[in-house]
Amino acid sequence: MDGPSSVTSAPEPLERANSSRRLGSRQKLIAAALLIAALALRIGEVQRAAYVPVNDAGSYLALASQIAHTGDYSNSHVPGKGAGGTRGPSAYFPPGYPYFLAAVDLIDGHATTRGAAVHPARLSQALLGTVTVGLIGLVALEAFGATTALIALALAAFYPVLIELAGTIVAENLLVVFELAAVWAALRARRSRRPYAWIAGTGVFTGLATLTHDNGIVLLIPLVFAVWSGRPRFTPRALAAPALLVACVVLTLAPWLIRNAIVMHQFIPVSDETGITLVGTYNPASAANHVIPYKWRLFYGIPQDKGLIREVRSMTEPALGDRLQSQAFDYIGAHPLAPVEVAYHNTLRLLELEGSVAWHRSATAMDIHEETARVGVDSFWIMCLLALAGAFTRLARRAPRWVWAVPILFALTVVLVNVETPRFREPVEPFLVLLAACAVTTALARLRGGSPVGRERDASSPAGGGERVEVIERLP
Repeated sequence: MDGPSSVTSAPEPLERANSSRRLGSRQKLIAAALLIAALALRIGEVQRAAYVPVNDAGSYLALASQIAHTGDYSNSHVPGKGAGGTRGPSAYFPPGYPYFLAAVDLIDGHATTRGAAVHPARLSQALLGTVTVGLIGLVALEAFGATTALIALALAAFYPVLIELAGTIVAENLLVVFELAAVWAALRARRSRRPYAWIAGTGVFTGLATLTHDNGIVLLIPLVFAVWSGRPRFTPRALAAPALLVACVVLTLAPWLIRNAIVMHQFIPVSDETGITLVGTYNPASAANHVIPYKWRLFYGIPQDKGLIREVRSMTEPALGDRLQSQAFDYIGAHPLAPVEVAYHNTLRLLELEGSVAWHRSATAMDIHEETARVGVDSFWIMCLLALAGAFTRLARRAPRWVWAVPILFALTVVLVNVETPRFREPVEPFLVLLAACAVTTALARLRGGSPVGRERDASSPAGGGERVEVIERLP
């Protein structure tokens, strides 16, 4: 649509309240109270539960301490400085999360001592968790309106899974913030008088998500379609928006890609973890695990790689990654149905349906207490039921389809490789909350005899009031 058009409707009071993209004074007070409650619950979780940073959490803190002390990843070529005991330097962990934790170290005054940085790092996760709650509310406000936004805010604030994650040190806590910020910016661009500023922001947030966790790049797929609304599609004017989005993503990634090219002496797309990650799932030992089929393991625990362990200290990180990646592909070539089996079992684990042993192991790997994990599993199932109900509501269907593509793509990136819940499911959780909020909003509307959505409005249209609703497409 190249110009403004309007439709006339007479929405009921609840419809008008829900379609508004602005909160009233009373609603703002409720939102502020919910955010304060969310922060208090997350700080309470940090104070309540003892925590030992194990596995990736310990590596993140060590890297953060190094960055806080020296300003960068180590460029040393000493054996053991790279992932898996290889010769450094390293590009195994994307830089976003370690640099964030390094900033926390500097602010708190602990630039070198790893142990002293644990508690402030956890407090920073509580803050990130609260920001996530706020962003869920903002996305709901743009996609569904004020009523659903407040309901989503309340659900997110008190959702046990998001609370327990806020007490752990995992990169997904920061990834979700950038993911939701990118989605929110794309939604804002659709109704803004200055859409290109919002599109640029969408690109920057997508780049930051990728620098935090390399599967963040999948955001680019739905977001390109989100901003590519001009007609006809393949004209310079229509292509300007997606081109700006891609350019901003590339510019955000560029400093790290250049660093890798200089330091690692080859092109590395954000991280060189692919080999270690793939072989950890696609190997005979993982396939033979009858308790948790295809459970990921570090290559140290794969019998066929015992000889490789002796060679690692003389290898560079990319060399090890390439070798392990070849092994993984060789295994898939010999077992072509392995990806299907992996996807099946990882989907069961993603949905907490492969038995208590699976979520027990995941909780242990993240140092989440058993009772906390159990509450998280039960609450996840309840949220899934609400989300399933919400998926069949008119309100959910009013959202642009690309919004729902985001969690599907993130789920696909993990079910084919490795699922450790609730950590690797975290980028999906906010969208379960959004669907659950649609279900609750619809139920409340039915109880009041109204409808949660206007008859002729879509989720990208701007706020309206009174008897007349204007629908304006801002992008060319």
